[in-house]
Amino acid sequence: MQSDEVIWNVVNQQFCSYKVKTVGQNFCRNQFNVTGLCNRQSCPLANSRYATIREEKGIIYLYMKTPERAHSPAKMWEKVKLSKNYAQALEQIDKAMLYWPNFLQHKCKQRLTKITQYLIRMRKLKLKEADRPQLIGVKRKLEKREAARERKAEAAARLEKSIEKELIDRLKNKAYGDAPLNVNQELWQKILDQEMEDAEDEESEEEDENAEDGEDEEEEDEDEEGGDIEYVTDLEASDIEDMEDGFEWEQEESSSKRRLTS
Repeated sequence: MQSDEVIWNVVNQQFCSYKVKTVGQNFCRNQFNVTGLCNRQSCPLANSRYATIREEKGIIYLYMKTPERAHSPAKMWEKVKLSKNYAQALEQIDKAMLYWPNFLQHKCKQRLTKITQYLIRMRKLKLKEADRPQLIGVKRKLEKREAARERKAEAAARLEKSIEKELIDRLKNKAYGDAPLNVNQELWQKILDQEMEDAEDEESEEEDENAEDGEDEEEEDEDEEGGDIEYVTDLEASDIEDMEDGFEWEQEESSSKRRLTS
């Protein structure tokens, strides 16, 4: 069975890896320390009966250590999950630590209050951060690297296109003969098909020009032949009106004579 006084004398007077010494007071870095101070009542190593409050991923737990479990370090601490409701959590602490020292009861409740307050603040900050616009860092080196790669890729593409165009022009001009060697058959067939299409287009254009020329020649021939006949008069418009009036007068006299004779 462990002796608390012996452990405290060794830890306090010789060496403790959790102790932090300052000018005014000593502190304890042990995660199970209920106050954070290095003294006889708060030391979790020198007290066989001890209790503390811890928070893990937003959930609060009550840890209790008793002398009956001191022989098995793996099961030394009893872990009790506390309610999210503050009043119910206090009632759970009172029930679990009914016959415990008042110092540990008070410090556990005080630690529960502090943890509950900072959890509430954390939730509020998260809600505020959700409403704020997110700031995204700009990686200058990465942008410069990507821009340089794009420029190099564009230059390589232009070079490839210019080389391909020059080769196609040479193949069209038959600089390597009618059947060049070491030439891609698909590319050569493409050039031949293009030449055939160009020849067909030229023939169709010549036929259209010949047809247009033939129509123009026919129109000129018709103009030169002059097959239309027209009749014209040398009388003026006033003379033609007088003649029409004379004809009407003669027709009236002949009609009146016929009436008298009848």
